[in-house]
Amino acid sequence: MNNRAEILENLGDYGSADFTVRKDDMFVSCANYDTHVNSHRAIVRNDNDFAIGVVGKNYNPVNHPDAFKTAENVIMLSDLNIDGITRDVGCSHNGARAYATYTLPNHRVNLGREGDDVALTISARNSFDGSWSFVVEVGGYRFICTNLQVFANNFAIHKSKHTRGLNLQRVADKLSEAVTFYDQETELWKEMVDTKITHQQAMSTLAYLANAKSVDSHLKSNDRPFYITDILNEPDVIRNKTISNLWTRWMNNSKSLDTTAWALYNAMTEWATHEVPTRKLSQKNFASIKMDRLDKVRKTLNEKMLPHLDLAA
Repeated sequence: MNNRAEILENLGDYGSADFTVRKDDMFVSCANYDTHVNSHRAIVRNDNDFAIGVVGKNYNPVNHPDAFKTAENVIMLSDLNIDGITRDVGCSHNGARAYATYTLPNHRVNLGREGDDVALTISARNSFDGSWSFVVEVGGYRFICTNLQVFANNFAIHKSKHTRGLNLQRVADKLSEAVTFYDQETELWKEMVDTKITHQQAMSTLAYLANAKSVDSHLKSNDRPFYITDILNEPDVIRNKTISNLWTRWMNNSKSLDTTAWALYNAMTEWATHEVPTRKLSQKNFASIKMDRLDKVRKTLNEKMLPHLDLAA
């Protein structure tokens, strides 16, 4: 156990998430006098005095390092092999949201192609603005392209508004069980590798992810022959830049992974993990956008892609 604690301790500090916060009173200035706001408090960073959230007066914030240390205590108590574990930390919204992703290289599978290995990941999220609860969940990391992979079964180890009163051993036992779910998920990924799909099926799935609602009506149109890419130039589709970006990633992945469900899945996770927003404000909040995108990929898997391709989650 001491060795496991030492391994986690050697991961170092928490980078951009390594700060603490406090609750400050709030006032409304009006007609040259201040009125105290009794119902709410401001969450303020202690390192720069920057307000990053407004919460109810009874809200008890959990500092990002404390939240991540709780996740690490759970990892330490589990029976997972943590040799070589790495941690990636991301922050957004001036520190109001943060995540830590732990990659466990000794829990990995090969998906049939040389070098195409996926390792088990444990992710923890925390926020001060109410956008995220404290969440510990499992997923995957594809080494060959550094994509974060989401589990279709949405196996969240723990989710709550805070870490207070958390039964660490109970959550650790659930984390140990994650290997079973990981094995099941990798079987799904292997099935994706062996499942050939059409460009029409890919376009329909990507349109669902991009919320390009009119694409399916164009796919069903039989009044004239057309190339699939023609749809991207339709007036009601061309404004949706996301579908165009996703399609480009599908074409690239289908060249290297063949026209398979696995190529489609990786086009989606590649977009979620690596597509940098064009707006400067969005670029600053990329850590949050990445997590939200992965949630959308999981939703698309469960509601569109897997049922459409008759794949079992």
